[in-house]
Amino acid sequence: MKKDGEKTCRFCGKPVKIIESGIYRKIVVDAEIVWVAADPEGEEYVRPDGSKVQALEKSLDELRGEWAYRPHRWSCK
Repeated sequence: MKKDGEKTCRFCGKPVKIIESGIYRKIVVDAEIVWVAADPEGEEYVRPDGSKVQALEKSLDELRGEWAYRPHRWSCK
């Protein structure tokens, strides 16, 4: 079985990662990780452990937040 890791999107050519989010569930995300803060008005991001969070992207200057990945379907053209 292949290891999950960084790959290239076959449609747009950008680097992507595949994160397992449960048994037999995988999510394709952008390879770049971003700093986000939870917010009910935000968009859906994926944590490195595969769980999802509603959040807004923030600058690294913000103390409160966590690392998360942006789902690739937002940026695939």
